[in-house]
Amino acid sequence: MTTRTVKVSGLRASLFADSRRVGVEFSLRRIPKADRNETPEQGDLPPAGTAQESGDLRSLVNGITWYHTIDLGDGIVTPGFYDHRPILERYRLAPRLDGLRVLDIATFDGFWAYEFERRGAAEVIALDIARAAELDLAPSVRAAMTQEDLERRFGAGFTLAHERLGSKVRHVHCNVYDLSPDRFGLFDIVHCGDLLLHLRDPALALTRIREVTRGHALISDCIFPDLDRHDDMPMMQYDGGLSENIWWRFGAVALSRMIRDAGFREVEEIARFKYGPRGAPASMWHAVYRATV
Repeated sequence: MTTRTVKVSGLRASLFADSRRVGVEFSLRRIPKADRNETPEQGDLPPAGTAQESGDLRSLVNGITWYHTIDLGDGIVTPGFYDHRPILERYRLAPRLDGLRVLDIATFDGFWAYEFERRGAAEVIALDIARAAELDLAPSVRAAMTQEDLERRFGAGFTLAHERLGSKVRHVHCNVYDLSPDRFGLFDIVHCGDLLLHLRDPALALTRIREVTRGHALISDCIFPDLDRHDDMPMMQYDGGLSENIWWRFGAVALSRMIRDAGFREVEEIARFKYGPRGAPASMWHAVYRATV
């Protein structure tokens, strides 16, 4: 097993991987439903401009715990827990996304949002929570956290990368359960990676994703092939969202069925491979689905 304990914006988290489980990532809770005419809020992020004021980018990068590995230029690459660059081609993204409107759900440091922008997307919205209190936590886990822990803000990595890259990606504070076409409109591409196993209600999340998709969604998550050895039955295991904030183990059959049941017309598994934390053996099965409306 590969294990690392870190503080993410002041919140302790155990990041780990083995053949059965996957390290902590951040999930979302429900927030009050917005009025039909509400304009999406910008994420509650740290103030911009710090990199230019400091003049010491490396020091700023080293002061942040990074989930994503992002090339900031001039030889500076963030030390992310995961490096998605070697597996990027498995997602079959078009070389150019000119004119397309793209949504990146649970963006965290923003690797995927900035990749969509780099490929020429006309508009990219990066969706995420702002504070630890918004995590999909089991009641016992939430009760064990201090108020200070619950109020810790996320987004320092996204802010630094956004400034350094000169990005126009728009960061919006919202959770996946509250997505709606009334609030956000429709998107040509919706990306949701490694989030569903951290949600109490992945079926509802997939329904919300379908409601804002007018083209296709790229949905990827960890799968457990041992759950698919039951005459093609859609099998899942409930883990309960306790200390590791992981609620589910998905069989590939179950995950693809859930995506289709959310209302997508066609669901194709376009990639299946093993990967793992940077510098560790690839130990986790991962599946990527292209879901078309």
